[in-house]
Amino acid sequence: MELLQEIKDRGYPAEYLLARIHGRRKSLLSNRDRVLSGPELSEYHVLSDHGTSISAHPQDGTWKRFLKESSWIYYQMNNRLRNIFRPYFMYSELTTLLICLRYKAAKGSSAEIARLLEFSLLSEKIRYQLNTDTDVPSVLNMLEKKAFFIHDNSAGLEQAFLKDGFKGVEQKISGALFEYILNLHTHPFITRFFVFIADARNIITLHKYMRWDTTSVPSFIEGGNIKKTILTDILRSYNTDALAALVYRQTGLRIDSPDAARVETALQRRLTGMIKKWERESPDIGLILNYLWRCAVEAKNLSILYHGRELDRGILKEELVY
Repeated sequence: MELLQEIKDRGYPAEYLLARIHGRRKSLLSNRDRVLSGPELSEYHVLSDHGTSISAHPQDGTWKRFLKESSWIYYQMNNRLRNIFRPYFMYSELTTLLICLRYKAAKGSSAEIARLLEFSLLSEKIRYQLNTDTDVPSVLNMLEKKAFFIHDNSAGLEQAFLKDGFKGVEQKISGALFEYILNLHTHPFITRFFVFIADARNIITLHKYMRWDTTSVPSFIEGGNIKKTILTDILRSYNTDALAALVYRQTGLRIDSPDAARVETALQRRLTGMIKKWERESPDIGLILNYLWRCAVEAKNLSILYHGRELDRGILKEELVY
């Protein structure tokens, strides 16, 4: 069973999509200093091209706008481009899947789940399961048996949910998805993107486990550049200097007494710079990846600006990804 919707090739040439992206990315947040220096941070939401939806639903408007734009790009692609970017969309939709499962576990209404799936690219079979009265263990059992990227039926999603809740489920599904993606023979930029994401997620996981001094064993993603033995050695010794050195190696930034949010922001800023470089090297694949990433980054930045509108502007600036 596919994770994503399957659609027919509309035959649009790649040049068509590239031209549309060149026009659409003008509406993205580009001057963060201008926004931060304005009298009211909320004004940007009203003045932006997509301000109506964000102002009407500030809690999830930015996220839904990102999903809508991602869906638009997916449908404008020809088969060649869609196959190249399929891993990116799978990774993006993983968040939607996990959020819907949380709503279902909390006995959320079908209307809430339908709203979450409005612009989702999840396949019709998965959407149907999420929209019905099927309980969470049954949905997980279906995914374990039929989702192609969870190729090992002994993955134990239902058992992980019953034992460790959504933390266990997220670890199992994310691990299976990354294993699948990192073993694909795909475009070099897509591979580099996911290798960096794997390393970044592992660093954040390592930091959280060291910070909270938990006795449980973390689940690190396989396939990144940072060897699992290095991560486990740092955790075992609780060597904060080694962790700081790891962050510096990945980001080029030295962060004193880093918290998880600052580490994540530093990693995302580094990835942003890498993707900009890829666009210069590849005006087609690099440009599309850069636009998809910038849409995701904008959703995060707008959320920070909205929820932190009462905070000091200097603090907000440190939280933004650019």
